[in-house]
Amino acid sequence: MFEIGLTATLFLFLCIQIALLVSLLLLEKTKKGISTTHFPFVSILIAARNEEENIVNCLKSIEFLDYPIESYEVLIGNDSSTDKTSEIVCKFIDGKPNFKLIEITQTLGKARAKANVLANLVKESKGDILFVTDADIEVKSTWIKALIKHFDNAKIGIVSGSTIVRDKGFFASMQGLDWLYFSGMLIGFDRMGIKSTAVGNNMAFRKSAYLSTGGYENIDFSVTEDFKLFSEIRKQDWQSVNVIEFDSLNFSKSQKSVSDFLHQRKRWMLGAMDLPFEWKIIFGLYALFYPILFVLFSFNPTNAVFICIAKITLQSLIIFHLNFKLKLKNNCFQICLLELFVIFSTVSTMLFFVLPIKMLWKNRIY
Repeated sequence: MFEIGLTATLFLFLCIQIALLVSLLLLEKTKKGISTTHFPFVSILIAARNEEENIVNCLKSIEFLDYPIESYEVLIGNDSSTDKTSEIVCKFIDGKPNFKLIEITQTLGKARAKANVLANLVKESKGDILFVTDADIEVKSTWIKALIKHFDNAKIGIVSGSTIVRDKGFFASMQGLDWLYFSGMLIGFDRMGIKSTAVGNNMAFRKSAYLSTGGYENIDFSVTEDFKLFSEIRKQDWQSVNVIEFDSLNFSKSQKSVSDFLHQRKRWMLGAMDLPFEWKIIFGLYALFYPILFVLFSFNPTNAVFICIAKITLQSLIIFHLNFKLKLKNNCFQICLLELFVIFSTVSTMLFFVLPIKMLWKNRIY
């Protein structure tokens, strides 16, 4: 009976992967663009803390947006940076009236860290639709047009695009494939009605939807502020849209060290504690897949090997499909090696999570 239970649990995980693949294959076609005669005024909000190495690339990508310059503003919130972030931003935005640097000196209500920066920036914003990205992100030139078209329904309160890692090196490539797979999970299950979160470096929301929650100053603080806002907006009966498409795909820098990588994953896991029950089941099965598989192998090696091959095959098919949809190149060798990275990241993240080590985020300890 014990062996049957182990096999059934792993088979359930495979069924979830099959459902995910089918959901992604059935994704609707990309919506048509917005009217070429009407461009709503939007505000782009960027929280920046010690981003001297990244902020220029981010701002350059925004400068080349395929959107009328008179129809958007860019608000950069400097969150007590101790490096040259403020100086670099001032130099870049000189002579660019639609870019504005705001020094964040006030803490609003319950808001902390990035949530507090965004709370301050919202108060300064003029747009009815607010776009949020991070200082280490490069956005597509079509980013605004791609996301704003999903606000065609007045009930839509928040729209989230997808972001993947694009950086040099093997470690970065593995992070990129891992992000891609989990982006697919978010979108695929969203289409099945299993809502999760928005992507904090690639999202847009109506100001009215944000204000209906009371804003970040009235939302309980979380290190995953994007999830909290997404949840609170939906609680106010607004609808959400999550998309994975070429025109709204943004690119992030990778975590350079294993330590930074583990702190990032610990932050995500802390945020995942508040996810709906069904997502906890999905992530629980994902995290426990190899421990369960190892135990099953001691009872029935044949079944264990078959299940492992099936898991890797389904995961690879999902990644191949997403790469095709997003017009990205497939590297078969790296996709084959991804499973080793998954084992490393899963085991190390679980161990790091339970260790009594404070989480480090943007040079702050939580």
